[in-house]
Amino acid sequence: MKYWLASLLCMFMITGCGGSSSSSTTESTSDDIENTTTSSSEEVSAEVDQSSNESTSDETSVNDSTTTTDTTTTSVDYSLMTCEDDLSDVLALINQLRIESQTCGETSYPAVAEVTWSSTLTLAATEHSNNMANYNFFDHTGLDGSTVGTRVTAQGYTWSRVSENIAAGQTSAQEVVDGWMSSEGHCANIMNADVTEMGLACQVNSDSDYQRYWTQVFAKPR
Repeated sequence: MKYWLASLLCMFMITGCGGSSSSSTTESTSDDIENTTTSSSEEVSAEVDQSSNESTSDETSVNDSTTTTDTTTTSVDYSLMTCEDDLSDVLALINQLRIESQTCGETSYPAVAEVTWSSTLTLAATEHSNNMANYNFFDHTGLDGSTVGTRVTAQGYTWSRVSENIAAGQTSAQEVVDGWMSSEGHCANIMNADVTEMGLACQVNSDSDYQRYWTQVFAKPR
């Protein structure tokens, strides 16, 4: 039996507290895929790609407990890593990308410093993924009007810059990261030299349109 699914990507970047925010969206269609689950950032049957990123710079941010992951050697198969796995391991994959130059759309980015894992940013990401999955929507703005900036602040993190990538439908960590890297705005968020910490979450709800909802949050503490 074939399931028509759509995968979406969205990124949001905020620069400056109360400053301007920008979001971009791209959409494309492709053939249907059998037995694929939806994710808000990649392909699905009748695939629809959406990307939007957000980054904000503010003057408040509190350092959270972070852990550093060694990215020099890793035997993790990210194509097998799902929402149910420990997503902190994806930090190594992100850092592998950051320590090499990348081309995002038509823009070339030099290698940048690695980021560290933040449990507080992960809580903010988890909140948003849970809401998108449980209330069946895909957007950077929560149904309560929250933004990545307000969600991160609500967790007690004082930030000077914050950005967010979201995706829906992807079944693995590799799939969602590949989708983000092939989207100019999401890729730019990943390669942003001004952020130092990252959180990542995914929530599954088989009754929702896309079934799997991913949220990645980057920030720099004040």
